[in-house]
Amino acid sequence: MRRIASLVLVGLGIFSLALAAVLRLYVYPELAVVPLDQKTESVAEGAAKVFYPQELVVKDAQLTATRKVESNLTVPEAKVGGDVMVWDQGLVVTDSENKLVSAMEHRVCLDRRTNMALQQCSQQYVTDSENGPSKDDRAVHQEGLNYKFPFDTQPQDYEYFDTTLRKASTARYEGTETLAGLEVYKFVQKIPSTKFRDQEVPGTLVGSTEASVKAERRYQNTRTMWVEPVSGIIVKGSEQQRQVLAGPDGKEGTVLLDATLTFNEKTVDESVARASEARDKLTLISTTGPVVLLSTGLVMLLAGIALGMFGRRARHVA
Repeated sequence: MRRIASLVLVGLGIFSLALAAVLRLYVYPELAVVPLDQKTESVAEGAAKVFYPQELVVKDAQLTATRKVESNLTVPEAKVGGDVMVWDQGLVVTDSENKLVSAMEHRVCLDRRTNMALQQCSQQYVTDSENGPSKDDRAVHQEGLNYKFPFDTQPQDYEYFDTTLRKASTARYEGTETLAGLEVYKFVQKIPSTKFRDQEVPGTLVGSTEASVKAERRYQNTRTMWVEPVSGIIVKGSEQQRQVLAGPDGKEGTVLLDATLTFNEKTVDESVARASEARDKLTLISTTGPVVLLSTGLVMLLAGIALGMFGRRARHVA
């Protein structure tokens, strides 16, 4: 009986060790992918100074930025079981009187594991035109992270895509914090004042006596993101954004936008719940499950070996 029990324990121990390895090395990589049927909405709110072109005045306003991100399954690259996902983003900013301040559309192909933009992908664009994407909008060099961080986010710097500048810049890791009981990494992306387009404007907006002049439109932003590291989900975001006109002499003129917008409480609560659920599932597969199986397997394996050796010694004495 001791010999049978020893073999059973050794067999179960080896099985547990093998299952621990399978969970960590094979099951986790297969499950740590973003589902193709994604659909999320986030709302950021805050006070701002806004230029209203119809009245040619700058006013104080309370803004609401509503961002909707949804998977696009009609683009050829978005194949079931594939490594590519396609996201369509729509961003609409309105004031308290529901007047449109700005709007943006963005379509991007992403790696389902790293969330990095992929260049070899059709139908991508970034546009703020009412007439839809132009040829230049479709030629934008898509790069960096978009709307999410990778699974198993590390405490390091990442390149994150900015839709206004149409390029990525560094989001620097600035430490660990706790948000609604959830441990998060804080990343800050600082974009200095940068020209992103030229446009014809009334001369008075840039201190010129000319009726119309060609002015630069400049943009700067401090984007802060709080990320749950296991899932890579951004649970809270905030932007301190400024846009201003600069005349031919290089001097700043009218401020078009000066705003600080932060995820509202409802968005943060929903993001925390979503990130917590994803974290728990991934942790069970990648860490908790393998550790328990490894510990149990080692105990059973050692117990089986010890029982077998004790049985042989007992027979030898007899």
